[in-house]
Amino acid sequence: MNPLQRASARRKATYLAAILGLFTVSMFWRGTIPIPLSTARAGEPTAANLAAERVASRTILRQSLNLELREVEEGEQDLEGAAFRLALLGSRGLVVASLWHSTIEAQKRNDFHKMEGLIRQVTQLQPHFITPWIFQSWNIAYNVSVEMQGSGDMYFYIANGIELLAEGERRQGRVEPGTGRRLGSPDMRYQIAFFYQNKFGVSDNVEVLRCLFQLSCVSPDDRNPDDLEERDERGERVVNPRKFREFCEKYPHLVRRLRGERAGSGGDQATVKKIEESLKCATPQAVVQFLRDNKDVPSRYKSKKELHTDAYKQFPVLPPKFNDTEANPGSETGDDFTAFKTARAWYAYSLVPVPDTWPPRDANDKPMPAGTPQPGEYDPVRYRVPRQPMLVIFCQGAPRAQSYQAELEQKEGWFDDEGWRIDDPTDSPANWWFPDDPVRPTRPLDVVVGSTRRWSLEEWRAAARMWTEHGEKYGLVIEPARLENYKSEAARRPPDGAPQAVIEQWQRASSAVFYYGQNRQVTNFPYFLAAAIGESRVDAAGKPITVLARKTLWRAEQARRLGNKLGPRGAIALYREGLELWKQVLAADREFHRPPNGSERTEEETYGYELAYLRLLVQDDQTVRARAAEMGREVQAAFNTLPVPFNAAGRFAEVRDVQDEFKWHTAERVVSPFAKPIGDADGVADDRRGGPWVGQSVKSSVRQTQGVERKPLTAPPPQPPGGEPGDGP
Repeated sequence: MNPLQRASARRKATYLAAILGLFTVSMFWRGTIPIPLSTARAGEPTAANLAAERVASRTILRQSLNLELREVEEGEQDLEGAAFRLALLGSRGLVVASLWHSTIEAQKRNDFHKMEGLIRQVTQLQPHFITPWIFQSWNIAYNVSVEMQGSGDMYFYIANGIELLAEGERRQGRVEPGTGRRLGSPDMRYQIAFFYQNKFGVSDNVEVLRCLFQLSCVSPDDRNPDDLEERDERGERVVNPRKFREFCEKYPHLVRRLRGERAGSGGDQATVKKIEESLKCATPQAVVQFLRDNKDVPSRYKSKKELHTDAYKQFPVLPPKFNDTEANPGSETGDDFTAFKTARAWYAYSLVPVPDTWPPRDANDKPMPAGTPQPGEYDPVRYRVPRQPMLVIFCQGAPRAQSYQAELEQKEGWFDDEGWRIDDPTDSPANWWFPDDPVRPTRPLDVVVGSTRRWSLEEWRAAARMWTEHGEKYGLVIEPARLENYKSEAARRPPDGAPQAVIEQWQRASSAVFYYGQNRQVTNFPYFLAAAIGESRVDAAGKPITVLARKTLWRAEQARRLGNKLGPRGAIALYREGLELWKQVLAADREFHRPPNGSERTEEETYGYELAYLRLLVQDDQTVRARAAEMGREVQAAFNTLPVPFNAAGRFAEVRDVQDEFKWHTAERVVSPFAKPIGDADGVADDRRGGPWVGQSVKSSVRQTQGVERKPLTAPPPQPPGGEPGDGP
């Protein structure tokens, strides 16, 4: 062997030894090969044992075991996805990028079936990266669903999007030994809750989607259309009145949504559009047909009565049981179960991984207002902090969903235990569902459903309780004495060289004062708390005064939409009665009328009610018309006695042009229950006395929103010929 060959052999041997050495070191570092002497077999450990153990504690395997970060501990495992990832070796990033691009292209071609398959592959390759789960579930539930023409197809893709995100949430986190608490991703749980709240709360075709959602919560056996029909003497299928009545009594919310609102002649364009977009199952046959058309809707049940044993195959998907309050996969979902209650459960479940050391507590073990904890202020192994929104907003999802639930009951006409009378005697006999005689109907049967609960009142009481507990838990409600104590401590800045304990106490007090104001402002907490308490308020006689006022005003709006404006039960009389009750509510509850944070929402609602009443007075009330005509004649006569340029020709527009303004003036300043300022007769003894019930800026804003224009009483002054006043020759 010549010298060059020997040198080449030495280099190869050196390279091979270096490769083997580095590979062996990496195996030790990974923990695949145990560190020698790291564990003493018997007796006291030696210095070598201790040193080896220190090295072993820093291996990747030991750290992953201590922190429980191995993949087998990160949520439920997908064996198919794990095999797929192993087969790709180091090319997973390239494959993911290619699949993502193909997903976008499939969506552009409206090939949604292929798109869903590609999304499944992407999430299999990156099961613990939450962004693809969140983005693509949102993409399916929002972008893909709106491409569908039918409500059933739209509902299917919304359900697919939510189920995808729920599957991703199941792949995250670990179950904490001893407590059974599963960390998971708070962001994913929050997004699931938001999807339910948003898609079934305010989206397009929301009435239809709510009905389909409710069908998903009803067992197929209870909504089997064949069980609601029978054969007549000619062998044709007709609705069985007795069984259909039992169905209505068991599911009054569903039936009321399916029937929709009666069309009338008094609605505005927005009202008419809403009624046209509603389902309007005008007959029992139409309701049964709806049940038949949507018999295979995604459901919680795998058979007629049996729930899916796999909780994540149910729809709506509910979180696993984590407390005794919220709905879970084993819960019964009754007629009043909605997407808001599903969202409430997921919002509450999203708080499980949040640090229980936040917010901090003072010396008396009271929670202190604080900002979002930063890394290093909590144990990242046991807790998670959401990426967005800020933590104090994140934590109020559950009580906010409960407030939405209470508002929904009111919007749909469920206020107290009076129930819903299915057939209106004033309606056409052709529209009666339960006539006294099917052949020659003379009157409808008095069928009232949903009279077992005080629907809205109970939901508002639950909201008031949840908002109160939320405020106490997160330092949003502080007794005046404790708040003054924080402020006095924050005002005493410690001098230089003060003990560290004194400095830390001052910092905590200063932080509490700052975040108390900021957190209440960014969350709008004072309004939500005052609204929930105000809506659930009862008077001295035990009557739910706010619920009664809302109910009367809702009936007035229904009468207006039907064109029933006059008479003792017409819209004008009902608005008058409701506004008088609403006035009592505002007078008795200052924080509901004007919340501490300056929210104007209650005043906006108040003037919205009043404006609807004023419109009716201006258009249809004969007393207002007569008074306005008298005002016009008096003003015209007064101006006619004045010389030019002060007479009507120079200062006042034609009476017929401002006749409507005279009506508005009469209705607003004379007839309206809110015509006079707040006074002693209203029982108000606080600083509101002497002021208006609704601020002028709020009135202007509501008028602009509703498109109400008021004509000026005076015409512009006449201009001299030749140009603007003051122009030179």
